[in-house]
Amino acid sequence: MVGVTCDPSDCFRCPCGRTAPCADAGDTEPATPVPGSGPSEPSLGDRTDDAPESWGSLEADTPETNDPDEILHDAQSRDWDQAFALVSGGYDSVAAAYYTYHNAPFALDGIIHIDTSIGLRETTEYVEAFADDLGLELHVADVRRDEDEYATRIETYGFPGANETAHKWEWVNNKDKPLQTLLQQFDGTTLLISGATREESEARYEKVNADGLEIKDGHLYASPLAAWTPSDVRDYIDDQGIPRSAVVDELSHSGDCLCGAYADRWLELDVIHDEWPYMWAYIQSLEARVIDSARNGNMKKESYEDYVLWGHGSTTERELDQRLGNREMTLCQACEPAAPGIGSGDAFQTVTEAALQLDESEVPDSETAFRDAFDLTQAIPDSSDEHPLDVLRRGYDALDEVADRLGYEDHQELVEDRALEPARADGGERK
Repeated sequence: MVGVTCDPSDCFRCPCGRTAPCADAGDTEPATPVPGSGPSEPSLGDRTDDAPESWGSLEADTPETNDPDEILHDAQSRDWDQAFALVSGGYDSVAAAYYTYHNAPFALDGIIHIDTSIGLRETTEYVEAFADDLGLELHVADVRRDEDEYATRIETYGFPGANETAHKWEWVNNKDKPLQTLLQQFDGTTLLISGATREESEARYEKVNADGLEIKDGHLYASPLAAWTPSDVRDYIDDQGIPRSAVVDELSHSGDCLCGAYADRWLELDVIHDEWPYMWAYIQSLEARVIDSARNGNMKKESYEDYVLWGHGSTTERELDQRLGNREMTLCQACEPAAPGIGSGDAFQTVTEAALQLDESEVPDSETAFRDAFDLTQAIPDSSDEHPLDVLRRGYDALDEVADRLGYEDHQELVEDRALEPARADGGERK
């Protein structure tokens, strides 16, 4: 696995403002010809027969999407210096990389995976194993400026909401900037194999060209599976015997970026809590930081205080202040709103969310009250160069080992059982 070795302040090159205009121009209706109009339309004279008058088909001329081999052969004919497959860990990108590796008229020089800093470690490990199975070198794009870090930005803007602008801004900072920084290590033009498919969603259909090729930031992007449907991708994964991802099977996406922009807080956090408790603990820790930032008046605007919970589902002005330029998205799975937002009731997905219901007089008079109570990352020494997610994961793994030695299935069962200790003061049996 190869990472970026240069210092972020030296090698970072902001890609904003250097891309082709955004393709999101909205739907347009085909024009209807009007007899007698047009700069050089000939006169047809008066009709003397009863034959029906026809002006031809008024349907839009939509080009047919090229098949994988056509796209790859077309890509070969272009001028580029090295070729890499972009693999997020989702099945679209995995299938595209696998198909290209076995069928392209050129060889791949490696695989690129982007560490968003808010993704499941199991996803990165899945990509590492995939690259190893193909015998390809893995390059991890993980260099970004401190101010672009997810954990840094949310203390100013709050968590992202459920709209395209918010999602694009997260994509730019979490994925595109680290990718552009990594690509600077290579000379010339790079061919990047993407897993984007036109049939995945309406948004993707408009973003992916029919020929599967696009030039952006001076590099050539090829989407060989542009014509495939999601079922085509799944069938190919199964037919080729490609190992399945436990993350995709649980979350229905790669899990490489859990920024929360289009997340369903209730459904997704519940799964994360059960399957990857270290990520749940990290999200709760981030919520504690954001809540304290809002309490102390450190948010960009007072209205951002509404964005202190992950996956809040808001679609209002917070995202508009991020000053996002027009960008294309070919790196990540197309996101569609999934009934986001926080419902009413007494159930809460994090302890921080429950604590927000407390009266102000019940909260300690401290600028770091929520962090002190709920931010587990505060226990990590400042001298540590590990990402908090790696430290938390190792800690939860250690708890599971202790629970196993004590006869519990996992640490969650251990905690639940020990929480009942006060009720056993009268001599009740312990597990």
